[in-house]
Amino acid sequence: MYLMSAGSSDFVSAAWRSEAEEAKSEANRNLCCCEYVAEDTRQRSHILGCCCNCVDFDLVCTRLVTCKSIDRRNIDGMLIAFQDRLRLPWRGGAKRISPAAVAPAFIVPLMLGLATLNSKTAIVLMLTLVGFTIWGMQLAKRTATRTNFFLSWLVFSVLYMIIIFEFQVPLLELAPEENYALMFFSCAALYCLYSTKALSPLNLVSAQYGTTPKDELPGIAEASSGEEQAEAQTTLQMDSVLSLDDDEVVDMDSAERAGLMHGQPNICEICRKVTPRRAYHCPVCGTCVKRRDHHSYWLNCCIGERNHVWYIFGLALSEIALLLGANLTLTSICHPFMVVRPLGYPVLLPDDCSEVFEGFELGISFVVACYALLISAYIAFILTRQAYLWWKGSTLHEYKRASNAAGRNRIWSNWRAILK
Repeated sequence: MYLMSAGSSDFVSAAWRSEAEEAKSEANRNLCCCEYVAEDTRQRSHILGCCCNCVDFDLVCTRLVTCKSIDRRNIDGMLIAFQDRLRLPWRGGAKRISPAAVAPAFIVPLMLGLATLNSKTAIVLMLTLVGFTIWGMQLAKRTATRTNFFLSWLVFSVLYMIIIFEFQVPLLELAPEENYALMFFSCAALYCLYSTKALSPLNLVSAQYGTTPKDELPGIAEASSGEEQAEAQTTLQMDSVLSLDDDEVVDMDSAERAGLMHGQPNICEICRKVTPRRAYHCPVCGTCVKRRDHHSYWLNCCIGERNHVWYIFGLALSEIALLLGANLTLTSICHPFMVVRPLGYPVLLPDDCSEVFEGFELGISFVVACYALLISAYIAFILTRQAYLWWKGSTLHEYKRASNAAGRNRIWSNWRAILK
C-alpha cells in the first residue's frame, strides 16, 4: 500500500512538472522583441511597463511621501522587480540586463572625462580608481561572488581606448606602420583573451571522473586487515606532517607525490567528485578545475589546464599593445625626443606634456594614455608573478596553499583581521 501511494505521488509530481514546463514553453512562444515572461507572476509583460503593477514600489513611494519608515523587505522586493524588468529588446523576447554589466559603460567615460579638467583632478581620479579596484577585488574574493562587473569594465575600457586613439589622437603625427602594428597587437591580444574565456569550460571536472556520496567515501566501507594497517600508517604519517614546526612544514602536493596518499583517489571535500591530480575546487565557479591557477575576475572564468597558455599570451600581447599605444599617444600630443635610432627607425619618448590640459582633445588623449600605462603596470606585475611560478613549476593556487601552510602570510592575515 505504501509503495502504491509513493508511486502515485511520484506520478502526480511528474505530471505537475510537465504541466509547468508546457505552460512555460507556451508563455515563451511567439514573444515580441519587447516582451518577456516575468519571474514572479510567470506572465507575459512588456518592457514599457517597468514601473507598473509593482506593489513594493508603490509602498516605498507612499511611505517616502508621507515620511513614514520603509520596510526593508519592500525595498528588496522593489529592487528585485526592477532587476527583473531591466531588459533589452531582442529577437524572441527581451533579454535581462545585469546592472553590474551596464555600470562600467557610464563610469569609465565619466571618469575619463572628469580627469581632463586638470592635472590634480586626473591624479585624484587615478588614485581613486586604483583604490576602488583593490577594494572591489578583495570584496569579490572574500564573498566568492561571480560577477560580470570587472569583465564589463575591461571590455568598455578597451572600447573607449580604441575610440579615443582612432578619433582624438592626431594621427598625422604617426606613421601608418605604427597604427597597423598597434591594431595587430590589439586584435591578437583580444583573440587570445577571448580564447581564454571560451576554453574555460574545458577546465571544469566533468562527470567522467565520477562522484562519491558522503556515505560511500573510500576507507569507510569494507576494508581488509591489510588496508586497515595501511590506513593507520597513513594516518600516523599525516599526523607527523601536521605536527611539524613552521620551518619544517611539508607542502601537501609534495606529500602526495611522496606517497602519503598512495592508493586513495583525489576526492573533493566540497563537491565530492573524484578529481584528477592538481585539480582544486573553485568557490566562485562552484566546481573543481583541472590544474587550477586562479579565478580571473577580469575574464569571469577560471584559469586552468586548457586556457593557461592562452592567458599568458593574451597578457603579453596586451602589455605590448598598451605600451605601444601609450607611447604613440604621448609622443603625438607632447614634445618628443629621440632616444635611439636602430636600423634607421627613430624611437621617441615624450618630454614636455605641460600643455596637454589646454584643450579637450589633448587632455582626453593624455588621460587615456596614462590609463593605459596604469593597466600595463598591473599586467606587468601579473606576468612577473606568472614567470616566477613557471620557474618554480607551480600554480598560483598551489603557491598560496604552500605559503599558508608554512605560515608566510601569518603577519598579513593578522593585520587584515584587525582592520576588518
